[in-house]
Amino acid sequence: MKRLLILSVLITSLVMVCVLRADPPGQDSTAAPPSNLTPLMRMKLDRSKAILEGLTLEEFDKIASNARALRLLSTESGWNVIQTKEYASQSRDFQRAADLVAEAAAEKDIHRATMGYVALTVRCVECHSYMRKHRVELMKLEVELQYSQPCPDVSGPIERLVVPRPSRSSPLASL
Repeated sequence: MKRLLILSVLITSLVMVCVLRADPPGQDSTAAPPSNLTPLMRMKLDRSKAILEGLTLEEFDKIASNARALRLLSTESGWNVIQTKEYASQSRDFQRAADLVAEAAAEKDIHRATMGYVALTVRCVECHSYMRKHRVELMKLEVELQYSQPCPDVSGPIERLVVPRPSRSSPLASL
C-alpha cells in the first residue's frame, strides 16, 4: 500500500510538472507569479499545491480545507467561462474529485485522498486541454456574447466591423 501511495504522489507530481511551467534558470523563485494567469487560476493552482503538500506530509486538515476551497472556487462566476455541455461536465467531474479528496481527508484515508487528488489533477489537465483545443472557437463565442448585448442607445445588438481580441483579463487569455 505504501508503494501505491508513493507511486501515486510521484505520478501526480510528474503531471503537475508537465502542466506547470518551471521557472527559468537564474530566476528568483519568490518573484511575482506569471502575469498570464488570471487571479482565479492562481488561487486554484495555490490550493492544488497546498493539497499536494498536505498529502506528502499527511496533514489531513490542510488537505481537506484546500479541497473544500477548490470546490468553492469552482462555483465562482469567473470559473464558468463558457457555457457548453463539455465544460459543464468537466466542472462537475472536478467538483466530485474535490469532494472525494475532502471526504477522504476527513476520514484520514491518505490513499483515497491521494487517488482523489490524482483524479482532480487529471480533471484540470483534461479541461485545460479542451480549452486550448477549442480556444479559437471559444474566443469567437466570447466575442459574440460580448457584442450581442443590447446597447442602451440602440434597440438591437451592437454590430462592429472590427472584432477586438479578448483582453488580458479574459479567462481565455490565460490558456
